Amino acid sequence: MDLVNHPRFKNPKNGEVKIISGDPSKQKQVTRPQRNYIEYADLKKECRKCNRYFYFFAEEQKYWYEELKFSPSADCVFCPECRQARIKVKKLQKEYELLQKNETPSDDKIRRFRIVAKTLIKLGCMKDRSKIDKLD
Repeated sequence: MDLVNHPRFKNPKNGEVKIISGDPSKQKQVTRPQRNYIEYADLKKECRKCNRYFYFFAEEQKYWYEELKFSPSADCVFCPECRQARIKVKKLQKEYELLQKNETPSDDKIRRFRIVAKTLIKLGCMKDRSKIDKLD
């Protein structure tokens, strides 16, 4: 099975595992049965969407749990490529919503609305073409 590369970290060689210290005082405080992380280790995982393997790096975990304050129960289930794709789709959906609310759109806004809507349809995120068909 393919191994997805991370845009910032290098995949470890076989058998290599990086372990870094965690700081529970910087993590979201939880009660048992969950625990805070004392250390983080590179974890090899399978993406829920594309089924390829990827590493959830120790540095990435530290960022998630100590900087972003994610709950210790939060888990990384998508590879970096699928995460980026999801972020792009969310941005397009937000842009679509904003363009749709525009009562008197300019020609440029109408063109952009069509592009965004057609992109969302191609990606399978939108099925109702009726709103964009009215603009033709």
